[in-house]
Amino acid sequence: MDSEVEKQDYELLLLLSTLGANKIRAIQILAHIYPKAVTATQLSTLLGYSMKARTIYRGILDDLQERELIFLDKLTPKVASIRLNHENPLLKRLIDLAKNQGAEYLKVIEELLVKKDEDEW
Repeated sequence: MDSEVEKQDYELLLLLSTLGANKIRAIQILAHIYPKAVTATQLSTLLGYSMKARTIYRGILDDLQERELIFLDKLTPKVASIRLNHENPLLKRLIDLAKNQGAEYLKVIEELLVKKDEDEW
C-alpha cells in the first residue's frame, strides 16, 4: 500500500478518535451520503435520537462546525442543510472509503430515511 495513503488513513483515524461516538456516527453518515445533504431532523433520526433536532445543534453540530468538519447551510431560520466538509483532505479520504466500501451501510441509511418519510405521512 502507498505510504502516503497509509499516512492519510492514520491521520483520519487520529482525527476521528478525538470525537465522541455520536459525532463519529454523524461523520460516517455524512460521508456515506455525500454529496447529498440532510437536515438536522433527518440526522437526528439516523443517529437514533427521538428528541428534537435542536438537541443535535447544541452538542454535535456546533462542535463539528466549529472544527470545520461539516458545512451547515441555513435554508430557513429553522432549517439547515448539513454536509460533510469535502474540502478537508482527511474527510475527502473518508468519503472515498465510504463510496468504495460502504454500499451496505448506505442502504441502511437510505432505508431509515425512507421509513422516516413514510412515518410522517
